[in-house]
Amino acid sequence: PSHYFHGVCLVLRRVRHEGANARVGGSSVKVLITDGNERAALAVTRALGREQVEVIVGADTLRSLAGSSRYCRQSFVYPSPYQDPEGFVAALLDMSRKYEVNALFPISDIAMHVIGPERAQFERYTRIPAPPAEVFREISDKYRLMRRAVLEGVGIPETVFVPDGNLERIIDAITDFPVVVKPGCSLVKDGRQWKKTSVCYAESREDLLRLYDEKSYLRAPSLIQQRVVGAGEGLFVLMQEGTPLGMFAHRRLRERPPSGGVSVLRESIALPKAMVEATLKLLQPVKWHGVAMVEFKVDQASQCPLLMEINGRFWGSLQLAVDAGVNFPLLLLNMAMGNAHTISENGYRIGVKSRWLLGDLDQLLMRVKKRDGALNLPPGAPSKFRALMSFCRFFERDLFYEVEDFDDPAPSRFEMLRYIKLA
Repeated sequence: PSHYFHGVCLVLRRVRHEGANARVGGSSVKVLITDGNERAALAVTRALGREQVEVIVGADTLRSLAGSSRYCRQSFVYPSPYQDPEGFVAALLDMSRKYEVNALFPISDIAMHVIGPERAQFERYTRIPAPPAEVFREISDKYRLMRRAVLEGVGIPETVFVPDGNLERIIDAITDFPVVVKPGCSLVKDGRQWKKTSVCYAESREDLLRLYDEKSYLRAPSLIQQRVVGAGEGLFVLMQEGTPLGMFAHRRLRERPPSGGVSVLRESIALPKAMVEATLKLLQPVKWHGVAMVEFKVDQASQCPLLMEINGRFWGSLQLAVDAGVNFPLLLLNMAMGNAHTISENGYRIGVKSRWLLGDLDQLLMRVKKRDGALNLPPGAPSKFRALMSFCRFFERDLFYEVEDFDDPAPSRFEMLRYIKLA
């Protein structure tokens, strides 16, 4: 119903934020962020550092992307949250207590999964502006999320739900290939450690049976979905106990891998009414608290947005929103400090583009080196020549680079050296 959209428009009114030079009791605000090698961590570091917030960056390596920024006040090394989650928590607790950190921002899924259940320990020393652990798990679990979407009337791709990895009862219902096989959870716990899962394509019935035989994590709830051909679009949101404080919409222009994955070129668009309504249907009932990215694909034939997933933490293309005028890290910090502000539905510039240059180079190399069939490209994908010409457009109006920044050049050098080393 359209009242969802009208309601959010009333809530998202323009208010001048007062985050610059944020101070508490005469002292500068300190924010600790995790996952210093993530691009989202770099975007948070720059967005807050430029507002005179003291940013402390943690990572599981001695040097990190965000830690190399001039806006990082201090960096430190913690144990891997995958291999030693207890050590990871202990290191963050120690830093929060030692430096009297005002807020802790978990940047990645693994950080959210590990920190969430230990929230009570952290709240003795700092604030974590994030949803309760169970709410985060519910929204991050694609199987549970898609079930909820069906009940709420939110469009999803044609889906077969596999509750236990047993294909015998449902295999005959799958007749159109290729299909996309999605584990319910992107992370699974194996003993005391965490491991990543992956989305796969199956070109045939035999491929599908092989995948479920080889991938042990597919014995947990999973999804088999028809591939959606269309543009990837999404909403960035900030909510306070289910009340929207800010929304921002974007469209993916190029991804790595080219068949669909991490966006490497994207642009800001006006808020799509249908996506706003779908997002509120999913996040308001659970009283979502914090930031999230709600990802859709707009079906090429029907032009209907279909839900892909929800990332309940900062997202890789965060810098696009900042460049277009919405400082989500600062808004989140203000909310954590009890000084929540909202932005208007038209509170950002449309048509702003953000480019992750090395990610874009990767997708181009994939296009050049591999056969189109091997890349699972969607129908209508540009030719290799067109892909090359598009890559070479280095200067456009309202085009910003995600990592490269004349004001803060060290992260770009760090990323380039790491890229060459790993090549």
